[in-house]
Parts: sequence; structure tokens; C-alpha cells
Amino acid sequence: MVDFYTERTVKWEDGEVVLIDQTKLPLRLQYIRCRSHVEVADAIRSMAVRGAPAIGVAAGMGLALAARNSRANSRQGLLFELGKASDLLRSTRPTAVNLPWALERVMQAARSARVGRDEVVRAVIDESVKMGEEDVGNNRTLGRWGASLIRDGETILTHCKWLV
Repeated sequence: MVDFYTERTVKWEDGEVVLIDQTKLPLRLQYIRCRSHVEVADAIRSMAVRGAPAIGVAAGMGLALAARNSRANSRQGLLFELGKASDLLRSTRPTAVNLPWALERVMQAARSARVGRDEVVRAVIDESVKMGEEDVGNNRTLGRWGASLIRDGETILTHCKWLV
């Protein structure tokens, strides 16, 4: 049995990004293991990842995969590759408001790591994992607030508002 209170929609695990495939819900709980930023981009584009915060975290972790997998020998080469990976991830869902914000946040962490290539990789991974932790904390806070407003037997409908 899955403990949905502790289950993560997106998580960094053993150097991979593990996503709940939301196209399978609610009938099945199935995971996608991404080993590259291209696989994360495909998961975002195919809507396996849904919801602006989860999309942002997934994209940030996609940059962590790009950093981890990079063969660049220098800090500058790595930053160049991360920029290209960021562009690809940004193109996946143009209306996802957290996507550009998350990518910029992780890229800023990469640019701020001034020592060397390995420090940039570590900064990108750390920042993306931190975003994931913050998202879980935000969701728990919203859940506690919302729980106080919903009475037994009430039904709640949520929807995404498309901005055009």
C-alpha cells in the first residue's frame, strides 16, 4: 500500500528523477525513471507530470540530470550545456508558470557556484532537491489550511485555468 502522505510526485533518487506517471492515475500508480534531461522533457511534454509546481520541480531536476551527465571539462562548458538543456525543458509546456521560474532558479544556483565544474554540478542538484522539498512543505501547509475548510461529505473540484 502506498502512503500518499509521504509519496512524492517528483523526486531525486539514486541519481535519477522518479516521477509518478499522472496519465495513469487514478486507475494505476506507475512511475517513470528519467536518466536524462531529455527524458524529463518528454515526461513534461506528454503530461506525465501535471501541475505547475510539479512541472517546475521536474524541470529543475532535469537540469540536475543534465549537469550530472555532462561531459564538459570546464565550468564554462557545463554552463553552456545547462543553458541548452534549460532551453529544451522550457519549450515543453509554454503555459506552465513555474517552469521558467524553476529553470532560472536552478541556473542562478549554477552560475553562483564559482569554484569549478564539480561545484556547479553539486549546486544544481542541491537546488533542485531543495525546490522539491519546498514544494512538499507548501502542499502540506495548503492541505492543513484546506482541511479546516472542508466538511465531511463535501466534494471539491479543482481545475487549471489556461492563460492565453
